[in-house]
Order: sequence, then C-alpha cells, then structure tokens
Amino acid sequence: MNYEQFSRSLIRPLVELLAKTGVSPNVLTVLSALLTAGGSILIATGRPLWAAIWLATFAPLDALDGGVARLTGRTSRFGAFLDSTLDRLTDGLLFSAMAYHFRGEAEILILSLVALISAYLISYIRARVEGLGGSLREGLMSRYPRFLGLLALLLIWWAFGRDALLWGLGIYDILLVITVVQRMYLAYVRLR
Repeated sequence: MNYEQFSRSLIRPLVELLAKTGVSPNVLTVLSALLTAGGSILIATGRPLWAAIWLATFAPLDALDGGVARLTGRTSRFGAFLDSTLDRLTDGLLFSAMAYHFRGEAEILILSLVALISAYLISYIRARVEGLGGSLREGLMSRYPRFLGLLALLLIWWAFGRDALLWGLGIYDILLVITVVQRMYLAYVRLR
C-alpha cells in the first residue's frame, strides 16, 4: 500500500459523510485551496510552527474532493483541471511566502525560489506527459513527499532557526532538482 492508498483509507469515512451531504467536489477543491493557502500568511509572518500545524490540519483536505467525486460519480475533466490548477496556486503561495519572509536574506530567498520553480517543473512534466498520452507518477519528490518535506522545513525553522532552515532548504532543493531530472529522463523514455 503506497502513501496515496493509505491516506485514502484514512479519509474514507469523511469522504462517505461528505458524499451523503451532496456537497460539490469542486466546492471542496476551492475550500481546500483557500484553507491551505492560509498557511502562507503564517509563513510570510514568520510563524513556522503555526504554519506547520495549519498545513498538517488542512492540506489533507485536498484528497477529499477526488474521493467525493469518485464515490458520487461526479468526476469531471474540469474538476481534475481545477484541482491541479489550485494545487499549483497553493504550492506557489507557500514558497512565495517563504521567499517574502526572507526577502532580505539572499540565500534563503534564492533557495525558496529554486524550490518553487522545481515544484512547478515536477508537476508540469507529469501534466505534459499525460497530455501527450503517457503516464508519469514516479518521482522521488512527488506531491506528498514535497508536502511532508515542507512540513519538515517549517519544523526545522521553528526548532533550530534560520541557519538550520538554510541547510534543510538546500537539501530539499537538491531532492527536487533530482526529481526534475528523473522525470525528464522518464518522459524521454516514455515519449520516444
């Protein structure tokens, strides 16, 4: 059982409850994005512990929309598009918030921007391969590991301060860049 299957089994009771209410999966998508984006305010204002708690609480709601859509037979191409687009928006807001908070510190600012660009590339490569009829889910730092890595970075920042965050963010970026290269190679192999 992989992480995605495990997380789906954990939220299954909540998915079933929401499905009974008749709530639209797209409403859940937007609500999840808004709540997750709220964590960017906490990051931008230098509250890493609260940001980690906020994100650990609300980011998993991102899985509810797809579960409700599948259970109620309300899956749609637009719903998948909306979910993917808002995922990119929240990724962008979270890393932009870190860049904003450390805007006067070149090292962390640059590393935050590298994380932002790499996260976008990882998602873009998958979407582009799928748009060309392929499949590409593999990768060292797919969405869930990236999220867990962000939580770890926030906790490192809170517990050990700016210098530890600098090192943690450097390691995180290396893993992201490795994933970009890995997905580029897999795209090359699968699209030939």
